[in-house]
Amino acid sequence: MAKDLLASPAALALPIEVVGADLDGQQYIERTQTSLVTRDGAMILLAGKLAPDSELIVRNLQTNEEALARVVGHIRDEASGHIYGIAMVDPTVDLWRAAFSPAESRPPIPLECSRCHTVRAFAVTEIEMEIFKSKGVLTLRCSCAGTSTIWKRTERPVSGEQRKIAPEETQKAEPIPPPQRERRGAKRSALKPAACVRHGDREEIVTCDDISRGGFCFRSRKRYPEGTRIEVAVPFAPSGDNIFVPARIVYSQELSSESYRQGVVYLKTAKPQDNPNR
Repeated sequence: MAKDLLASPAALALPIEVVGADLDGQQYIERTQTSLVTRDGAMILLAGKLAPDSELIVRNLQTNEEALARVVGHIRDEASGHIYGIAMVDPTVDLWRAAFSPAESRPPIPLECSRCHTVRAFAVTEIEMEIFKSKGVLTLRCSCAGTSTIWKRTERPVSGEQRKIAPEETQKAEPIPPPQRERRGAKRSALKPAACVRHGDREEIVTCDDISRGGFCFRSRKRYPEGTRIEVAVPFAPSGDNIFVPARIVYSQELSSESYRQGVVYLKTAKPQDNPNR
């Protein structure tokens, strides 16, 4: 039976259906296929561009089973679309119904955070290794931002030192919590609320990651410098009556060459004072 086992990763073209939201926050449903599968994920071809760490619903059209997955990273562009690496949110899910040979152990890889320059040794997954071979970088979580940052290979020794974050980079109102991934067995929407960011005379529709009373995080193709004053409407309805409030960018984090994750804090508006002469 051993000869029937597949090595992981394996080049398999399995028909799938993907439901999610692109970089512009637009919902899509696309039928495509895998180009490679691993125990924990796959490489898939999609027409639109996606943000790292965004979530998708993936359905195996051969078995009609589905699972929640996240975008681990962009691998390459092709004439027919973009190749992404995805990983199952629940690693115990067997969406491909493939019998793989036993996993081989590999040593951790020393990587350096591009934001705070912390060096850590990561035991990367199989799909992460495929992305790392292709791009030379990985998008992984770091405590310096409470979210994902770009990590590169380094020869520096592993350490816990982090760059000190300037006071203006921290939110003074209410901290924006890091993303929390839900693990539901039932069908669910992978979409996040839409918001509208107004800067000067330009408006941009963006996708929110996290929302709190003090602010929110969003993903965008445009980078807003830290400290930028903006107006925001969240949630945003294109055909509805939206209320814009003043806000400020408290951090701007590069996820890829075409995607940024940015934190927003709402600004308090001055209350009108009573006129003593009235």
